[in-house]
Amino acid sequence: MAKKETKKKTDAQAEEAKSFEFSGEAQQAASEAAQAAEQTVPLSQYARLQADFENFKKRNRETASRMYEEGVADMIKDVMPTIDNLDTAISFQKDEANKKSLELVRKAFLDVLAKHGVEEMSALGEDFDPNKHEALLNRDDGPEKSGKVVDVLQKGYTRGGKVLRYPKVVVGE
Repeated sequence: MAKKETKKKTDAQAEEAKSFEFSGEAQQAASEAAQAAEQTVPLSQYARLQADFENFKKRNRETASRMYEEGVADMIKDVMPTIDNLDTAISFQKDEANKKSLELVRKAFLDVLAKHGVEEMSALGEDFDPNKHEALLNRDDGPEKSGKVVDVLQKGYTRGGKVLRYPKVVVGE
């Protein structure tokens, strides 16, 4: 019987050794899987970081472009009173030579603005639209001109489809 018990012990030890070997193989496989995961994590983090950086660059380009456009629009708005003053000076000139010279200066201003996409809004004779015109006065010019723009007190301008300044008008009653 002692032989059987000894044999059982050695069989149990052999099983345990096999189990240990399997356990060692499992550990080695787990270690290799962990190493592979460590290698893929930095790659996915790199890809994510690269995508984030591309999105950052795109947002910065859009912001810079928008800021440039807003700066140009602000500069144009600052020049508009000068054009209004030239219009007023032209209307009060009696001397034709002076009037012509002021008209040339005004035209030069408008040419520069046109290069930047600025267009004058036409309002005279149109139906009054509170979304497109700023009414300052009402004037009785007969029933045929009721609800129409009868006079423009200050011209309006657009740039790229956006209104820079609405025209200030007189509306017929």
